[in-house]
Amino acid sequence: MEISLDDHTWVVDRSLKSVWWRQPTFLRNTPHEPLSLDEQLSRSQWPAFLRGLMVFDDARWINHPAMTYRAETKPWQLHIAAKLGFDVPKTIITNDPVAPIEGTIGKRVAVKSVDTVLLREGDQQFFAYTQLLDWSDIATNDLCAAPVVIQEAISPKLDLRVTVLGEQAWTVAVTADGRAIEGDWRLKKKGQLAYPTFDLPLDVEQRCIALVRAMGLVYGAIDLAVSGDRFIFIEINPTGEWGWLDNPERPLAKAIAAALQK
Repeated sequence: MEISLDDHTWVVDRSLKSVWWRQPTFLRNTPHEPLSLDEQLSRSQWPAFLRGLMVFDDARWINHPAMTYRAETKPWQLHIAAKLGFDVPKTIITNDPVAPIEGTIGKRVAVKSVDTVLLREGDQQFFAYTQLLDWSDIATNDLCAAPVVIQEAISPKLDLRVTVLGEQAWTVAVTADGRAIEGDWRLKKKGQLAYPTFDLPLDVEQRCIALVRAMGLVYGAIDLAVSGDRFIFIEINPTGEWGWLDNPERPLAKAIAAALQK
């Protein structure tokens, strides 16, 4: 592969040792105006070209694109986590307002999108967070428009983020004003949040490492919830942010750089 920009040229050949695949390239956001033919062509062909870089199959990918796309699929995450012995929330994916929710996972439920939702309307953007709602407020004809993930509401709970790289794992709790958070912690202002180190039981930590390995990944950001004596799997993000956790106690940047050098 030859890359030219201005007066500079780079050549990437089969000796490529490692690739840091920062983010997926598929487009989730909906354009706020119709795309021209040129824009439609560009949006379809450049992502396809980037996926084609998988021909460098002797390199170490963090993470491999095919594994990244698969790992972002919520039903697949839950399936593999359950097979590995994780405590997984009772879950239904449905667009049916008369689905049997009441007797399955209770009246108050956690509602999530099946995939990341990023929508546009005019100059505004909309992002969907997890919401704790009564099923009766959701079970309307509007639900028929698209499926959603309905899970048992976990309350009270303490949020954990487990960052896994190969055989290493770093765990923090996520708190606001020194307390556990009800609902989705991403709805809190950043200034309220703290990320103290959390001592994860060894068996749970090893299960997190095994999950990343089983999904064909090298890196994964895993969200768990602690409720009583339960360590509950929420989700894994194969391209999850880590810069906000990097410090001398958790040298994530150095660890990633070392993994790419191996």
